[in-house]
Amino acid sequence: MSIPQEVLQKAADDPIEGAIETCRFAIDFASQSTDWTEDIHNVYLQATALLLTLEENGLIDTGTVHPDIEGHMGYVCNRMQSFVQESLSNLVGQSSAKRLDSLKKSFNITLANGFAYEFTDGDINRIQEIINELRGLISKDSELDSGHKQRLLKRLEDLQKELHKKISSLDRFYSLMGDFGVAVGKLGKDAKPFTDRIGELIGYAWKAQARAEQLPSSAENPLLGHEGEPPRIE
Repeated sequence: MSIPQEVLQKAADDPIEGAIETCRFAIDFASQSTDWTEDIHNVYLQATALLLTLEENGLIDTGTVHPDIEGHMGYVCNRMQSFVQESLSNLVGQSSAKRLDSLKKSFNITLANGFAYEFTDGDINRIQEIINELRGLISKDSELDSGHKQRLLKRLEDLQKELHKKISSLDRFYSLMGDFGVAVGKLGKDAKPFTDRIGELIGYAWKAQARAEQLPSSAENPLLGHEGEPPRIE
């Protein structure tokens, strides 16, 4: 594989930023030669395949026409280069839009009389660990179809992007209860690793909410703490 492993890992952790790095790597690699070579063809082919795979799974939107890869090498390389360059421009725009949204939320916290839900450094570190643990569980589970897995991974990605010491909304946390609900129903007794970690995540959100609402430190979330295994959905 010509594309560096760290770039591929970035695409798995953060699809848009990983796709941007993939495009830049391919373009920089091709710029080192004035002629089309098999190595350049191979790099552009890998970059194109990765972009299309991410797009087919609903993780990115290249915003451009897919390239024609039939014909002689020079023609194909030209088509793939155009596709990668146009995808890069569109993806950078999408990334900027997400960063703008994140900045707006940060400013909203500052302007709204300082009100925010706040996490400790320890909370943040553990939440990051749980998100990564859930990613591993989702990837390994054979009961869930690929589409469902991608949707769950996208939810975790969205949560991780908005995770700061101070946030204006806990919606990303509480939405996980619904998003993972179907998966839990399908897995039945095998769902315990998921329910344990989702419960822990919601617990951190509840503590942050309790602090913000000045509830007693001993207050417990009435929606958590139920026992028993969820029924399997047949």
